[in-house]
Amino acid sequence: MTASTGTDRIRDAVYDSLTAEFATARDDRPAVVPVTPFFDREREVVVVTAAPAFAGKAEQAAANPRVSLLLHEGEGRLHLTGRATVRDDDLEANTAVVERLIRDEPPSPKRKAMVEAADFLGTRLGLLLLDWYGLRILIEIRPTAVDSRPSDGTTTVPTWSAAGVDGGEAETYDRMVVTVTDEAGYPRSWPVSAATIRDGRLRLTPPDDVTPADGQPACVLVHWHDADLAKLEQRLIRGRCRKDARGLVFDPASSFHLRNRTPRDRLRFIVDGKRRTRAYFDDRGRTYRPVPRLRTLLEW
Repeated sequence: MTASTGTDRIRDAVYDSLTAEFATARDDRPAVVPVTPFFDREREVVVVTAAPAFAGKAEQAAANPRVSLLLHEGEGRLHLTGRATVRDDDLEANTAVVERLIRDEPPSPKRKAMVEAADFLGTRLGLLLLDWYGLRILIEIRPTAVDSRPSDGTTTVPTWSAAGVDGGEAETYDRMVVTVTDEAGYPRSWPVSAATIRDGRLRLTPPDDVTPADGQPACVLVHWHDADLAKLEQRLIRGRCRKDARGLVFDPASSFHLRNRTPRDRLRFIVDGKRRTRAYFDDRGRTYRPVPRLRTLLEW
């Protein structure tokens, strides 16, 4: 694969991905979150973003720049590893960069969802409720390698009491991803189509290029979202890989749940976001300035 072909493949996969699973690692402990990826054609890097209220993934990427991204590619997935650079000096300028990246997206449901979200952020109601959300930290990922991840495009998540997932929650999820770190310290993820859980443990079938060790830390992300990202839900489950008589399993230890489906969820999201954003700026001795009206997008 030539460098040009590799870049084109990554760019096309980014354009095809309304969301992707972004993984960071602290020592050998991975963490994964859903993100919307963009491709910066000027710099030939993949860009994901974070609001200051939820800066954890950016802080982790700054501490350890070895990251990965699981993108959509046709009927399968494309796994990208890379080195991250975090840009958080001028969040208002970053907002303009995001506007340009959205504008560079080809016509698609993804671009439509991003434009509609930006349009709402520019309304009076959007500025009142989500002035903090338009501020963006940029995480630029310069690819180092790509691997294919076969997937049939569907996921069934069963009830998983040991991980805190009851039947009602399990029915909502349509994505499951497992992540471990490799010997070089890079997170390595793969999708799970048909989850098998016995005695509270998830049966693992990693791809050939991923070889978890017995006792190695791992995590599982289950999530879903609607077409315009207005409603979503996710759960990150941490634990360890274990070997038993039948192979490899994931043994859960703790989980974190985030949901934005109901009016109460959205109110909590807004209030918590404003509080977290002010704390972000206070901790850094910086002045909190809400994002200005997104003129560029609104003038298309």
